[in-house]
Amino acid sequence: MSYLPPPEDDGLIIPDVNDWSHDKHHFLERYLHAFSTSMKHKWSSRHYIDLFAGAGLERLKTTQELEWGSALIAAQVPDSFDAIHACEMNEEKYEALRVRLLAKHPHANVLFGDANEKVQEIVHRIPSSSLCLAFLDPYGLHLRYETLQVLSQHRADLIIFFPDQLDILRNWATYYLENPNSNLDLYLGPGADWRTLLLNAAPARYGELILNLYQEQIGKLGYKCFEYERIHDTQNRPLYRLIFCSKHSRGAKLWNDISLKKPDGQREFDWPDT
Repeated sequence: MSYLPPPEDDGLIIPDVNDWSHDKHHFLERYLHAFSTSMKHKWSSRHYIDLFAGAGLERLKTTQELEWGSALIAAQVPDSFDAIHACEMNEEKYEALRVRLLAKHPHANVLFGDANEKVQEIVHRIPSSSLCLAFLDPYGLHLRYETLQVLSQHRADLIIFFPDQLDILRNWATYYLENPNSNLDLYLGPGADWRTLLLNAAPARYGELILNLYQEQIGKLGYKCFEYERIHDTQNRPLYRLIFCSKHSRGAKLWNDISLKKPDGQREFDWPDT
């Protein structure tokens, strides 16, 4: 059950989103709650980074219910982050986000522009002794690998949108194969020879191979622990993954613990190896 009060329409822009956005926020809210509480006495400060933050409120298309956006979820955790850094490049969404976020958190840094260009400005505001959590949830392949490189210079756990079924596996041959500067190349980063990998593999292995390749690329930045959560549509068809990345096993264990409870209220059991 969510610890947040239900949002109300404040007259500012509220984008419509697909209903499975609720599932994504289920895992984010649970992890933010656990992260902010368990780490509050272990670090000099804790910072939340949201590079594709949206407007701060969303409306589910089918039910028309209002939901808090990711940055506003972070702004309302019981053990407050020392600062929240959010970026949005749509001007109307940015203005709404700025108003909503500043009303919920006294130390909110809200930037307007391309997150891949603004990330340096964000990390310059964060003390080197801080612990960070970055939620990286663009609409498509708009998160650049070089942005992860910047974030990795801090102690930052990452939750990354990985659109395998939504974009990569659907579009690689048609839109990305012949373009050496494609969004997929910028997303996967230098040295990721995905073309050779996919052109020489059976289609049934595409998903596994591209996921492993991305994990290898992130591993080059010092990340050692990875957890995954599959997000499905309302017909239970796979859409994308949330990839959790940490440099320390403590973060991965925390994610594994919170992800046992699913959005429908069912609970998975983490059976010990026998």
